[in-house]
Amino acid sequence: MTLIAQFNNNGTRLNLLQKKPLFLSLADRPAPNWYNRTKPLVGNAAFQGLTQHDIGAMVAGNAVAVPNNAVIEQNNINIYLTITAETMNAFGGAPVNELHAYQANPGAAIGCQYLSWEDSCIVSMDLNNAGPALVMSGPFNGCHFYVTRDTVTNQVRVHHANANKIGMATDHNRPDLAEAYLDALMQAVQGPNEIITHRMRKGDYLAKIWNVGVGAKIESAVALNYRNRKTGQDRGNVVLHETMCLVFGIRTAPNTWDFFFHVAGVADYTRPGLRSNRVGYLKTVIPWQQL
Repeated sequence: MTLIAQFNNNGTRLNLLQKKPLFLSLADRPAPNWYNRTKPLVGNAAFQGLTQHDIGAMVAGNAVAVPNNAVIEQNNINIYLTITAETMNAFGGAPVNELHAYQANPGAAIGCQYLSWEDSCIVSMDLNNAGPALVMSGPFNGCHFYVTRDTVTNQVRVHHANANKIGMATDHNRPDLAEAYLDALMQAVQGPNEIITHRMRKGDYLAKIWNVGVGAKIESAVALNYRNRKTGQDRGNVVLHETMCLVFGIRTAPNTWDFFFHVAGVADYTRPGLRSNRVGYLKTVIPWQQL
């Protein structure tokens, strides 16, 4: 069975992802000219970026506020995915499954609905029952992902929320407010009949998360669980430096979706005997976790 056939098969997908991390190609990934995005809170005008006023208004004292321009609606689009087996020399020569995304089908590719992201905004998209039975968003490196369902129409929507400018030292430098801003983004976009059915937060996949009491980032449960697992495999000095993830949804019936995320991370650890130690090595951290 080919790599792409394994990925498209529920029974073999976990085996495919168990060992090798899934890595979104740097060269073959969705581009902004593939989709259209509008601002539903500003008369559905085309999204052309945040203004400096928008960015400045995001934090006032210890409170966050969502600019209307930061709420974005994306049209539903289909992309096409293939997977190749590669070696990542930049990450210790780690073997990976590299995911390639195309605007047009290059042949033998999987059709997939795609949700984009935008710096310090929330991007939302309706899922299409007539479209491919797969949806993807990411990569995630500090964002939140939400799924909502309209209780009147049963329409399912997906949402990718980003808070870069809240935490970055070059902007607000308030990492303690990042999660509050992400939640505020979701509140700003959620319709009166929408309920949240699935969500993925920072702590579900990041190696380090902000601790208010300490005033700094600390190891997350993800990092601690990874260390315990590798220690049980006779690895030593285990450190998980950073993680990234991709989110996928699989339609099982009209307006009914299962959602999963796959986490890869950069790790160091020693190995017993004559085997070489790993430094800056890209590994699968969570292979296929259901939301």
